[in-house]
Amino acid sequence: MEQIKSYKLLSQRVSAHLTRGVRCNVLVTQAQFAPLAAAGRLYVQETSAALLLLQDWESHYRLHFFLHDVGKALSLAGLSKPVVAEIPFRPRDTGLQEAASYLETQGFRRLFTRCRLIRGAGEQALPARPVLIAGPQDAQRVQALLRESFSPLTGCLPDQRELEEALDQGRFLLLEENGTLLGLLHYTLEGKSSEIRHLALRREVRGRGLTRPLLTQYLARTAEKKHLVWARESYQAAQNAYEALGYAPDGWRSIVLCRD
Repeated sequence: MEQIKSYKLLSQRVSAHLTRGVRCNVLVTQAQFAPLAAAGRLYVQETSAALLLLQDWESHYRLHFFLHDVGKALSLAGLSKPVVAEIPFRPRDTGLQEAASYLETQGFRRLFTRCRLIRGAGEQALPARPVLIAGPQDAQRVQALLRESFSPLTGCLPDQRELEEALDQGRFLLLEENGTLLGLLHYTLEGKSSEIRHLALRREVRGRGLTRPLLTQYLARTAEKKHLVWARESYQAAQNAYEALGYAPDGWRSIVLCRD
């Protein structure tokens, strides 16, 4: 693999592979990839059949790809950590669905699927139960609950820079009881949209309806935005909670795969 240390170089390499018929699972933006390149966490592997882009995380690599020929083998030998790939697609995106099947022939196993839910802009009543806005002083306990609630491989956990940025910008909402953190909601803002990235409750308080105050506070704070969230298709309770507040599937799904 070749380490990529600047976004400019990455953009040049990616541009050469944006040809007709290429199958890709990522939009390479400066906001997302420039910090990774600067931190030395970005690698590429390039052949005539594919450009593979690997983000180095503590426990694994995240794989983004630009596939030209799914008849040729991928070369991922020698990697010391698991490789995780997520492929978002719509029903008409048959090439991306074929890419998922191709990765399975290359040693990846399909873990689960997600569906995207969407809710239009609009006012939402504030919750009766108080919800707090986290700040930098909450970093340790927020990180602890995230790690307790989500897989390091597939939970899309924020790295230290992303966590600090989200806390500085007030994009973590907290639910407390007698000073104990019970739950959190983490969201992003981009243009006219807002997306829930993480919604978590401590195991011992699940089933008490505590996601609703977090969700209603979030919707009230971002009322002018279109709202997005990706939910595991096997977690029907989570989908029910979103749909009760006006979310509905928009046709986008994703397949999450892992190569150990």
